[in-house]
Amino acid sequence: MDRSTAFASALRMAISARGVTLAQLQSQLRDDGNPVSMATLSYWRSGARQPEGAQSLSAVEGIEDRLDLDRGHLTSLLGPSTRLGTVAPPRLPFDEERVQREADETLAALRAAPQDALRDLSTQMTVQVGLNGTVERVVTRALVQSTKGVMTEIPLIDAAPVETDEMPVVSDVVGGRVDREYLHPGRLLSGVVIALDTPITAGGTALFEFTETYPPGYPPKQSAWHATSRVARESLIWVRFHPDALPTWCEEYVETEDDYVSTMRSVKSGAVHAARHAFGPGVLGIRWGYDE
Repeated sequence: MDRSTAFASALRMAISARGVTLAQLQSQLRDDGNPVSMATLSYWRSGARQPEGAQSLSAVEGIEDRLDLDRGHLTSLLGPSTRLGTVAPPRLPFDEERVQREADETLAALRAAPQDALRDLSTQMTVQVGLNGTVERVVTRALVQSTKGVMTEIPLIDAAPVETDEMPVVSDVVGGRVDREYLHPGRLLSGVVIALDTPITAGGTALFEFTETYPPGYPPKQSAWHATSRVARESLIWVRFHPDALPTWCEEYVETEDDYVSTMRSVKSGAVHAARHAFGPGVLGIRWGYDE
């Protein structure tokens, strides 16, 4: 178990043993003069991030006090920072400076048509997790609508967990074809453009489906998320785990510009799903991990 995983595991065990919620812990820390957002606490608990910087380390000491832990119980498990710059887990709206800039540059490099007339009506994702506990493939089915003009193509942006020279392989496209693809020089974002089989005009809809697979060398993914920049009728993520590799913890989260909510989910059945109606703008996601 690496140090960041050990920290997250110890934090989860301590929270569970004390029977407190993240909201209660956040409130206690705020009262102690250690304000931490719910999103940050959730990232620390899941292992998506680890604390870094004087303010965060002070908050971890505050957590040790509030959970009746010996000083150093958690801080001793923190290793060197593994976070790249200021990049956060993917979300919309893209408010991290680097991600916003590189997303705009990726769309420009793809010569993607403006998507201000795109309405995301329904997105259904089926995520297959392999024996190693990471995502093997994702099948996405999307129903979109044009609100004005003529729409001929759909750009898709992917944000990798960490910088990489690899990008997802998009195949088995139904309702369109992969026309262009691009890996940003920053090695964090990549994109493809799917040309629709039949252009749609204002009020018209297009239904398309595609599969994403991850080549050797692509960073391990233990999360699945869908971001929408407008209100969508339906957002559905269905994660199916290998029967011999069920995670020890699983978290559903919703992140918007004004709020962050996370819920621990059971995976005893071997699968978990998250669904929202009339959701957006924001991110709906599921992430998981394994304690050794």
